[in-house]
Amino acid sequence: MVQNLESLILDFRYIINDADKLSNPKDYIQIISEIQYIISSSNAKFYEGIKRKRIPFNEIERYIDLDSILINGCSTIGSIEIARILRFGEKDVSNVIDIVCEDQQRTIKQKDSIIKYLEVRKYEYAFLPNNIYGFKLNLNGEEVKIPNLYGIYYYIKVKLPNNTVLYITINTAGNIFIKKSGLNYILYFDDFGLFSIIYKFFRCKDKDKKDLEEYEKCKEDDIEEKINKGFNDRDINKLGQFFSKEDIDRIRKNLDKYLEEHPDSVYKSLYKIIKYI
Repeated sequence: MVQNLESLILDFRYIINDADKLSNPKDYIQIISEIQYIISSSNAKFYEGIKRKRIPFNEIERYIDLDSILINGCSTIGSIEIARILRFGEKDVSNVIDIVCEDQQRTIKQKDSIIKYLEVRKYEYAFLPNNIYGFKLNLNGEEVKIPNLYGIYYYIKVKLPNNTVLYITINTAGNIFIKKSGLNYILYFDDFGLFSIIYKFFRCKDKDKKDLEEYEKCKEDDIEEKINKGFNDRDINKLGQFFSKEDIDRIRKNLDKYLEEHPDSVYKSLYKIIKYI
């Protein structure tokens, strides 16, 4: 089995080495599927080679103006996007700034915009290897790291003047994402803020619940306005691609549970959105 794995990994080495330089990842879907099979049927373990932590959003804003560096067709996602649209400077967010762009041209332009911003301010930065996220395999005593993302993307490490370390990821819609359970395509949403709120109900870890409580405690009117505006038709269609029926049931159950504890929550309006997915 190990010899077979070693042979396959060697055969796919050119794809693995250039995982972040594939202009049309769909052309390699068969090979990427075989890589996923190797990962799912072996002792591979997920690997994240960054030091993740939470910091106040205004600590990021002090040195990086996200509004000015984000180009049209690219957006931050997750807790940072929620804090950005809510102007919630005191909210703790990840030190990983995840950005998704609508196409490869925008991804490259977004990278150039960020690098120019960092260089003008003389911030220290470095591009990280494509396997900073991925899976570790042990083949004949040698540790092999396999990227979990295939397409056009960038990982950048930034050291701010106050010595805080940030990580910026720039991803492209259409990139292929490997999980042990299968393959997923990266999607771009016009409203990543609202998507990120719904995703917190999908994941619903303790930190997500705490975040949701803090959002509505401090920014209830803004949250209500965002939910009432809802998604456009394009985003609704993509939500149906991203979430399975089982995922939607999970979101609904987690929302039910949250509302049992917070009966007057502004999030009850999310039911109006969920029913269209």
